[in-house]
Amino acid sequence: MSTPGPSAAPIPLHIVGEPPAPPAPDVIGTSAGAGRRPAPAVRPGVVDWAALGVEPRWKDQETGDCAAILSPVLGPATGLEPYKRYAAGARQRGETALVLACTGAGTRRHNVFSGTVAPGIHLPDCYGSISANPLPAGVSPELADGLDHAEHDLGTRLLNRPPNTWFRLTYLMESRSSRPGVARVWPPPGEGELRPILVDGLGDPVAGVWMPAGGNARWFVVPHGTDQRLLVEWLVQHALPAYVPGALTRARSTLVHDPTLATDTEARLVDTIAQEQRAHERRQTELQQQLAALRAVADPLRDGLLFGTGRPLEDAVHDVLVAAGAAVTRLDDVFGTKSADLLAEYGGRRILVEVKSANNRPPHSLPDKLLKHLNTWPGLTGTEPVDGGVLVVNHQIKLQPAQRDAEVYTDRTFADALTVPVISSARLFDWWRREDWDAVRDAVFGDTGGAQTPESAVPDADQKTPGGPACSRTCAGSQ
Repeated sequence: MSTPGPSAAPIPLHIVGEPPAPPAPDVIGTSAGAGRRPAPAVRPGVVDWAALGVEPRWKDQETGDCAAILSPVLGPATGLEPYKRYAAGARQRGETALVLACTGAGTRRHNVFSGTVAPGIHLPDCYGSISANPLPAGVSPELADGLDHAEHDLGTRLLNRPPNTWFRLTYLMESRSSRPGVARVWPPPGEGELRPILVDGLGDPVAGVWMPAGGNARWFVVPHGTDQRLLVEWLVQHALPAYVPGALTRARSTLVHDPTLATDTEARLVDTIAQEQRAHERRQTELQQQLAALRAVADPLRDGLLFGTGRPLEDAVHDVLVAAGAAVTRLDDVFGTKSADLLAEYGGRRILVEVKSANNRPPHSLPDKLLKHLNTWPGLTGTEPVDGGVLVVNHQIKLQPAQRDAEVYTDRTFADALTVPVISSARLFDWWRREDWDAVRDAVFGDTGGAQTPESAVPDADQKTPGGPACSRTCAGSQ
């Protein structure tokens, strides 16, 4: 962190609340003994204001020249007078009124309409308030879109050092009636906006910034319990340079620099840094676009292989085989349900591919469906002999992929007796994502020199496959 230079003055911040009580004085006769006294321990939660370059202004102290307000709970209990004086001073200087408000402190109440409600933030004038509903434990917020640099930094700090409780924030505009029987909302829609900085899993804001129309104020709303030093550091290092640089100029802070007073070398370096930043942002945008394009292609296939059934699963298997270099025909489009789902051709070999799915462990009857198609294949009009068939199964769909059995059939006695190879679609997915096309081709079309996968059955070398020549190959693929 940058520290103020020798000639810099501390930055005045109004801290709503009472100053911390000083340590109890030593009482004669209570010392542990003569000699040198130990150095006083640092009390937890106490902020070293001087080290942060800040002059705290407490209750009943001047606020008109403050750079910002920290942790207000403005309302009937505390009064708005300190904020009004601060806002008047900021308006006179042409600066943005900057408030960092902690919500949720104090007694909570409950009603059937709003649920549990914690004390919120009372906004100035007739802008209404921001309510705070405590969220259950385990909420994992994430950064909202469209944040500027200072907002992004605040959100990141809150994620790295989260409070004990998150609150759902809701902007409530004050309702007034101009005459009996006629209701109106004041301020009118658009007069104030609460923009999220962090959102929960439902998209509701848990930290945000409220701004009135015109942008003459920024109220950053964060959860009660956020580390106070974190907030002060963010105010001094990021919020003031971004929104109230004049306050730093008045304090002659090293955190702000007047470009009109810079040397030529400084100006050139600042320009170089800006160019590097723009180039980095352009490159990052290009990479994000490339990633989005890749995911647009990969997501449907990934979802089809791991969670698909019916035609989406067939389409995913088709795309993997095509990517591996095979020529693939959709047999349902030619013969309907009279044959297998796909005919794959590669290296002079022709293979029928039957694709099935099962919510849990697959039934033992699935290989019979492929054997039936192999038997009826020669009787279909216009067909040429095939060299065998492969059964692809997406099994245990209700489980996450990592929790599924590695093999389609875990009964080794049954698996060893199979006369057709059986491949899980999850295994196909793993080969596809690693672009291991040799493994795909070996599993589907065979490789007499290959090694057997645990889940692929090896047909009997003396067994004649219905509808084709003897299948003496190893029906497997590489792991």
